[in-house]
Amino acid sequence: MAFVHSVADALDRHAPTLHRHYALDWAFVWFLLGGFLVLTKMTPFYSMFTLDEPSIQHPYATTERVTSINGVIYTTTIGVGIVVIFTPFLHRKNREWLHVVNVSLLSLFLSVILTEFVTEMFKNMIGRQRPDFIARCLPAPGTPLHELVGVEVCTNPNTQVLNDGFRSTPSGHSSNAFAGFGWLSAWIAGQLRVFRPGTELYRTFLAVLPLLGAVLIGLSRVEDYRHHITDILFGGILGSLIAWYSYRKYFPHLGKNNCNQPFPAPAFNSGASSIAVESDYYDSLDEMEAAKGAYSD
Repeated sequence: MAFVHSVADALDRHAPTLHRHYALDWAFVWFLLGGFLVLTKMTPFYSMFTLDEPSIQHPYATTERVTSINGVIYTTTIGVGIVVIFTPFLHRKNREWLHVVNVSLLSLFLSVILTEFVTEMFKNMIGRQRPDFIARCLPAPGTPLHELVGVEVCTNPNTQVLNDGFRSTPSGHSSNAFAGFGWLSAWIAGQLRVFRPGTELYRTFLAVLPLLGAVLIGLSRVEDYRHHITDILFGGILGSLIAWYSYRKYFPHLGKNNCNQPFPAPAFNSGASSIAVESDYYDSLDEMEAAKGAYSD
């Protein structure tokens, strides 16, 4: 009991610091990661199919151009590296550059992990066959060619490969690529303030460049016969929407003069009876300070 009280006291002492560093948001992101790992172990919906469907008769590629783990490494570590390396330089006049790094990484990880969670949930619910499904299934001899059949006709003893054959929609590579690289494009555009009048063209090019990487990763899945083109489009749209949400949750929109600065953390109130609910939010520190002055007058 004494240990519980000591932990509670320590949390009370450090609550303002934890609040300022978005500890609850970080905890929720790692909770989503756990949920994603659970979803990967679940059995997908076994939709019916016909053996003469041309779209699922492609060969099974044992070597992929971009593996699942490589896709995550590319779309996450590149973003992390750019944030960590360039933020101190871009904010060299700002003593709070470590705060910018923390918020940027939180926003990036939210984009990638939330996208992975939602994508895996859709995959299991939709249960669409991959283009290489027949090669995965190994149908039993005598299976009707022109009739709808179920997974019971498959003889492949490798259930992992077989189940993965029902996880075509949406493309996880595509959604993850646009979640990571799409977020990175928005972040670079904000940090370089590419929408300011007279901004050099090379800044816009740097902001758009990650999107090219996302497109190439998505197209590689068609070349490997792992996804239909509609899976790529679905995944790309899904990843882009979540990337934009995750970015805008912590940063002003790109048309603001201070779009390179994250939103200030909301004020922390330790007393339960004094918890304030803010009806407004501000796109800049200047706007917030001006509002404070208006309220005090």
